[in-house]
Amino acid sequence: MARLEILLAMGVAAAVAGVAWYVAPPGKPHGYAGLEFSVMTPAAAARAPLLTSRGALIYDVADASPADKAGLHAGEVVAAIDGAPVTSAPQAAGIVRAHREGDRVVFTVFDETTGDIHPKDVAVNFIAEPPLTRKHSVEPPRTLAKEFFNLPTMGANADWTRRIARGPTIRPLAMPGLGAGRCNGFAPEDWFVAAHAADDSMIHVMAPGGFEHAIYQSGKLEGDPQKYVLGLIAKDFEGEPTSTPAEPQPYGFTLFNFGMARGAVGFAEYRVTHNANGGNRIAVWIAAVAAADAAWAEPQTGAVAFSLHCPAAGAPAPLPRDPALALTSVSTRCIQGACSEGDFAAQYMKVLRLGYVHAPNGSNYLIKPKSDYWQNGAEGPGYYHQIGGANEKLEPGRTN
Repeated sequence: MARLEILLAMGVAAAVAGVAWYVAPPGKPHGYAGLEFSVMTPAAAARAPLLTSRGALIYDVADASPADKAGLHAGEVVAAIDGAPVTSAPQAAGIVRAHREGDRVVFTVFDETTGDIHPKDVAVNFIAEPPLTRKHSVEPPRTLAKEFFNLPTMGANADWTRRIARGPTIRPLAMPGLGAGRCNGFAPEDWFVAAHAADDSMIHVMAPGGFEHAIYQSGKLEGDPQKYVLGLIAKDFEGEPTSTPAEPQPYGFTLFNFGMARGAVGFAEYRVTHNANGGNRIAVWIAAVAAADAAWAEPQTGAVAFSLHCPAAGAPAPLPRDPALALTSVSTRCIQGACSEGDFAAQYMKVLRLGYVHAPNGSNYLIKPKSDYWQNGAEGPGYYHQIGGANEKLEPGRTN
């Protein structure tokens, strides 16, 4: 493994345009703290989200040293020394080396070993350099700063390595609630209701910037259902859409993709049912995004569309959950045995590769079921998120 130890004596002389320059080796340390620093890894940075500077990772703390007695531990991140921000391991080592026996130095650290995201101050009283008879990794014992350039690779398919690579917690996308009338749904922060029908037959939500729109609409159907839906799209987005052939979906639904000359793309899923009062009724879920953002925005916007729920007149009676419906694609009411037509429509969440989960307080999140599932979570297998420096297990389903 290649590494750089800044305590190695280094002298370089060169002639450049007749001028010689020289990099002097670091002098003997004046005091002793027992600390070794390492470069910040991406994983360590992810575990200290409140850190505003780059910081320095504590690589090792010598036994019975002043740092050990003060309570510093390997794995903690030094964010500041005596209030001065720390931006690298060499900088931290240089500051420490300059202190003498008897100095009291305050280290501001994040505790990476426990996942504590809040900083704490630890005071270390420097002592004289210990005698050489003591066993240390470097003789004489010095404060080191080690830079590791070839980090170990993540273990294949090992759940614990995802914790190292991504930090101590996963951070699913929070989906705050929004709604109008008796219609409601979930969307990323700052999304808002763009339109709502007074009879709760339609709700349209959108992102504050860019082009991301999710729509639910139901109503009486006369004529061809796909032409009806294309008419809705043309009206909502002021342009003529071009569609792919309709594709049948489970539970009597139909889906097609569309594009528009103005640069919008998306999909629409609909189902036609017979209204008890006579005639046919159609329910439609539409997701429309900018073509350039389709790879990431269309799945997310589709998930928002399927979260939209309106108790409009004429909707079919709730039905028990089909085991083929993933728990992360449906509402908690559906999990309890009363699935609305929106829950059956949301079977398309499998194609979008996203899912809904919620916290005990009802907060909803969007996750990637394939990658966000922990086999060995603190509370057993499942999905987790960070809350106050700890991990809280999330339950499948959305709470509206």
